Amino acid sequence: MGEQDDTGKRPAVRSAIDRRLSTMGRRRFVSTLAGVGFGSMAGLLTPDDVLAAGRDEVPLVYGHVRTPDDRDSSSKGVEPRTTTVPADWFADLQAAFDAHRRLGSHFRLGVVGSAVVPGEFGGRNAAVAVDVTDDEAGGEVPESVGDVPVEVTRVEPEISESTDRSSDETVAGKRVPGGVTCSNRDASGTLAPAMYDGETPFFATSNHVYGGDGGRYRGEPFFLFGSGGARKIGEVRRGYQLDDFVRIDPVNGFRPTSEIRGASPSAVVGRFSREGLAELKARGAKMEKVTPNTGHTSGTIQAIDGMTCAYGKVCKRGQLKWGSQSDMVDGDSGSVNYRPDPENPGSGVIVGGLNNARTWWPGEDYIWGTAAYRIANEHGFTFAPPTAGAP
Repeated sequence: MGEQDDTGKRPAVRSAIDRRLSTMGRRRFVSTLAGVGFGSMAGLLTPDDVLAAGRDEVPLVYGHVRTPDDRDSSSKGVEPRTTTVPADWFADLQAAFDAHRRLGSHFRLGVVGSAVVPGEFGGRNAAVAVDVTDDEAGGEVPESVGDVPVEVTRVEPEISESTDRSSDETVAGKRVPGGVTCSNRDASGTLAPAMYDGETPFFATSNHVYGGDGGRYRGEPFFLFGSGGARKIGEVRRGYQLDDFVRIDPVNGFRPTSEIRGASPSAVVGRFSREGLAELKARGAKMEKVTPNTGHTSGTIQAIDGMTCAYGKVCKRGQLKWGSQSDMVDGDSGSVNYRPDPENPGSGVIVGGLNNARTWWPGEDYIWGTAAYRIANEHGFTFAPPTAGAP
């Protein structure tokens, strides 16, 4: 591989936020946290969150969840959820995110993907994983960026398109949950739970079910199949190639719901943040999914903040890699991965992201897809109806 890039520096996270904490104004407090790597989390944290952390810990916003009073309604509040993590682990994670951003300048034809592999609590440090299709490309990738190691894997990707169509009884009245079979005229996928543009719900599945073009299929019909045959439940409004999802407006009185058929509990109450996914990886927590073809499966997170150029016509960023390729087959694209709400595990689940594809080559074994935080940050769409000003 190439020579080491040693320009990276890690911020002194805990010492920086401890300085005159009790006398800081809100603007100074947010600015201080943003300056040591908290990014958009800075505006969601309070001095009480910092004071609640131990001497060698920092607060972390792990997700955004619908408030308890709103879980049975169609709108209103979303609150940030916080936890504490080791300060050295957090600094190591931020260094890896920064290294991944800077590593992009080394990429050339032959690099088909990259991602951040978060470290473990008390174990191995974070790294950046890079997939290449030839030795020449691998030779141009540095061995490290700063003190963050770069791990290169040689892959030979093969692509499989979704063409399967399954029949399923899926609708209770005209309320349609996620996790069920959906289709256009030619190919099938799996319906995501309701996504929201503000307080407006819409149907969603993988963009590549419609062939990958982001604009040519506006107005195309969207179907659900059951014992009563094909039912038109929506029409395509827009496809998003870069993040591999398609927005579908409901028609004929059908309505998407914030539920996943077969999940327990089934209600969807929010989404995990990028750092929240890293925290799940650090403690070996498992994500789950439910799809019509492979059913209910679970698996650990392998990498986050990923980029892949191995599938479709464009490179996709904000990818989550988790589980095993055997847990997903053609027709499962568009489903979501999730975990029960850590604070209220019996009441709902929090979404990690979409499941859009799986590996098909030796040495790699995972499902990947666009993370929910990426969709929220880039487009403002969420898996729970947000209140004004919520991230």
